[in-house]
Amino acid sequence: MRAIPGARRLVRPVAAIACALALIGGTTACGSLAGSAAGPVQLQFLMPEYDNNTQPLMQQVVNDFNAANSGKIQVTLQMASWQQMYNKLTLSMGSHSTPDVFGYASRWMAEFVSLGQLAPADQYLAQNGFGQEFNQNVLHSLSLNGKTYGVPLAVSDRLLYYRTDLLAKAGLPAPTTWNQMLTDAEKANEKPKVSGLGVPATGIEVDTFFDYFLYTNGGSVLNAQGKSELSSPQSVQALDFLTQLVKAGGSEPSPTGFDRDQITEMFKSGQLVMYPTGPWLNAQIKADNHTLQYSVEPFPTNNGSQQQTLAVADDLGVSATSSNQAQAWKFVQFMYQPKYRQKFDEAEGLLPELNSVAQSAFYQSADYKPFVDELSKAIFQPQNVHFQNIEQIETIAIQKALSGQMSPQQALAQASSQIDQL
Repeated sequence: MRAIPGARRLVRPVAAIACALALIGGTTACGSLAGSAAGPVQLQFLMPEYDNNTQPLMQQVVNDFNAANSGKIQVTLQMASWQQMYNKLTLSMGSHSTPDVFGYASRWMAEFVSLGQLAPADQYLAQNGFGQEFNQNVLHSLSLNGKTYGVPLAVSDRLLYYRTDLLAKAGLPAPTTWNQMLTDAEKANEKPKVSGLGVPATGIEVDTFFDYFLYTNGGSVLNAQGKSELSSPQSVQALDFLTQLVKAGGSEPSPTGFDRDQITEMFKSGQLVMYPTGPWLNAQIKADNHTLQYSVEPFPTNNGSQQQTLAVADDLGVSATSSNQAQAWKFVQFMYQPKYRQKFDEAEGLLPELNSVAQSAFYQSADYKPFVDELSKAIFQPQNVHFQNIEQIETIAIQKALSGQMSPQQALAQASSQIDQL
């Protein structure tokens, strides 16, 4: 997707007139107007919805903040699904009515910064050691050109879930290398009822799944100059291995017919030996199939390569066009009290971005500690203004290789050429 044309050229006087007209018409879409002497500063907060827990959790924070700042600052919560968030944000940016505080996917950050829509957070992170409360690897993922553009809103990294009972039955160890993963996938399955490794090759996060192999093989999507690394030997070797695993029958049949949600359901219901995903699967298994015997391990490596995992973050930012940035950051700092963040992270099955929450008994438990331990060294997806296009190009290349339309080398060479032309 692309931003609305002309969003770069925002003019505050025009925005003020538009907001005044909107207020006369009875709407409250323009959260960036300063409050008058007769009332509190009005802030608009747009929050993405993760599940049914999100709205009540955020409404409690908003209510508590409004009560603590009665007569001074008033926050209004708006919710949107993730499917709506990008369009809703870009439309608001183009119409000069960007919410004062909003959640956004990390992959949108470079684009929003290039359009002058995200305010740097550094001066507020420096206040009273606020920035030091965060996992520094996670916080650094919000940095671009020496500035930090918000705080982490939802964080996860990915480990390999595997069936302990099926591996034990086959006399096989938990996989720590690609070769062991291939052996486990081929020998521990009980087809047609149980397949080896779950491979989601359609829908969202196809590229993310491949990146598990890419990163543990020392590869990357882009280099420091923003050019494609997908045709590198490390990348080709990673896709070649995944393609060979599928050809050898180590996955579910025809992976290009299965998306992430379907694969997740297959593992939960006992139809897969292995599947790499995030910490939310722990709670889902306990709720839907509590007798499933499983464990989690860091993602296997190619023999001798450095163990590595992928992390993904959604972020919370303040609008660069807001007239009330100081009040907006006061709200953000209020929201990031550990009591609120622990409740949110636990309810949503996410990892803690705050160091104090990471040390809690909940996150030091056997289900979550392996994920927490990996978070400080995990690799986040690269920041690039074209990242959404890059994601799509990489996904198509993976699908072509897994379906046999092209060899891994051909598919990745074509993808690299397309990325470098963006």
